[in-house]
Amino acid sequence: MGNILIVDDSSLIRKVASDATIEAGHTPIVAVNGQEGLNMMGLNTIDMIFSDVNMPVMGGLEMIENIKQNPAYKFIPVIMLTTESDVTLKQQGKALGVKAWMLKPFNKDKFFTAVKKLLR
Repeated sequence: MGNILIVDDSSLIRKVASDATIEAGHTPIVAVNGQEGLNMMGLNTIDMIFSDVNMPVMGGLEMIENIKQNPAYKFIPVIMLTTESDVTLKQQGKALGVKAWMLKPFNKDKFFTAVKKLLR
């Protein structure tokens, strides 16, 4: 159905999120940091993004800021999947167009609900 970009420096989170993406009937595209995520955007059609906040090289919010500057990517739904619960970071994400903020550990049911809601 759709391609979901999963950007996280944790190999475990990438694996679990990729498996859930496949189970939900979508194709996972994975990246280990925001810079690689940007590169994947240029190589694939992306329908939704799940991203961590804190990563080496480029963090998730910086990546989203870069993505949202491109009119072709402006309306791609983004969900942050992170251990960060800081209100300031959440507000910054919301200002960038982040649709939801999910806290780790990874919850497959919440993932399915978010995918179903945002990829209609």
